[in-house]
Amino acid sequence: MNDTAHTPESSAGASGQPRQMTWWRRVILGIGAPVAAFVLRLWWSMYRFELEEPDAILELGRTQLPAVFAVWHEGLLTVCWYVSRLLKRGVKATFLISPSVDGEIGVRILAQFGSRAVRGSARRSGAAALRRLHRAIIEDRQSPFITLDGSKGPRRYCKPGAIAVARMAGVPIVPIGVAARRSWRTPTWDRHLIPRPFSKVLITVGEPITVPRKLSDDELEIQRRDLEDEVNRLTGICEERLGVRSDTSSAETGRPLEES
Repeated sequence: MNDTAHTPESSAGASGQPRQMTWWRRVILGIGAPVAAFVLRLWWSMYRFELEEPDAILELGRTQLPAVFAVWHEGLLTVCWYVSRLLKRGVKATFLISPSVDGEIGVRILAQFGSRAVRGSARRSGAAALRRLHRAIIEDRQSPFITLDGSKGPRRYCKPGAIAVARMAGVPIVPIGVAARRSWRTPTWDRHLIPRPFSKVLITVGEPITVPRKLSDDELEIQRRDLEDEVNRLTGICEERLGVRSDTSSAETGRPLEES
């Protein structure tokens, strides 16, 4: 895996000209990726992580069975700590990262933790991205982390991508909830969660969900709503145990960070 891992596509810059992987960009990426990985580890060290997961997830590392992990976009930065933990257990946790030059930094940061990225853009070419994720699961036994509400939202609305991938590959979906006792929320569409230093962070992993190979449109919608409800339920459990108020509001561009 995979055919685009070392040949990122160009991306248009401000001038409209495509960006190329020039020698100086390679130098910057070569320096920047280890620094970014170090900063992430340093950032994680400031928090008190607590992880709750079923025995079925512990089996993934021992059996090398892949799965699709599902989380809201707002918890992505925090859940990367869990990704690093899974990698140490032998689970080939990974992400779908843009094939553009801009996405190369994410690829190299993943490599610092021993993971390989799946290159593709669900927003620009959803079908091709699904095929690449499917191939990564089947051929390389990778376990992708997918943000259910995508890269643009709406916030906490489950899109069918994770279900489609799990259905194609015949693997379960693992829902995840995340919360922090003290945090900031960014003024972005997802109101991204940023735990405050020395805060307790709780990550709750649900039981694997089996996706039937054959689903009617109505059954697919039921599956989508059930997955949405489950991730919301797990998020609510995390918030309740930490004693924080659930954040269900929508972000407004330009608003300052709000502490919860």
